[in-house]
Amino acid sequence: MKKRTLMHLVALLPLLAVLLALSPQQASTAPARIVPGFSSQWQWPLAGDIAVLRPFDGPPQNWLPGHRGVDLAASEGRSVLAPQDGVVSFRGQVVDRQVLVIDHGHGFKSSFEPVSSDLAVGQRVAARELIAEVSIGAHCSLRCVHWGVRLHGQYIDPALLIEDLRPSVLLPLG
Repeated sequence: MKKRTLMHLVALLPLLAVLLALSPQQASTAPARIVPGFSSQWQWPLAGDIAVLRPFDGPPQNWLPGHRGVDLAASEGRSVLAPQDGVVSFRGQVVDRQVLVIDHGHGFKSSFEPVSSDLAVGQRVAARELIAEVSIGAHCSLRCVHWGVRLHGQYIDPALLIEDLRPSVLLPLG
């Protein structure tokens, strides 16, 4: 197994443990710091067909260069939807673009850029709710929205929250 693949698998172990431990019943009776309605059912932050222009390419060390999220094809004005229930924890400019961050509880935070949003810090959002629109910004030459996800401060591949991670099972022919 390649060293990089092994590093990605090791990095995913805490994520998988959290997702497997959660159930809708646990989430609804959780302490107040956990967002009500949280489940392991994540959705893409865009409606319709999804095209990943640039996949996640996390660096082996936090200080090294890498791509800490996915770039999804989206033109200016396209609606950005909450991929999961959460609370707005940041909305503002970072360097040269507008950024929106949603805290989903359980250590998960999503960030979106470049986007424009009228939401206020502290405002609750529901999964699939309109949270922003893709805006003008230097990222992706104006043809995408960048979606990053952190789990306890470490960037993870957002696609892993959506894609089926169960192992493939080969069935006999005939």
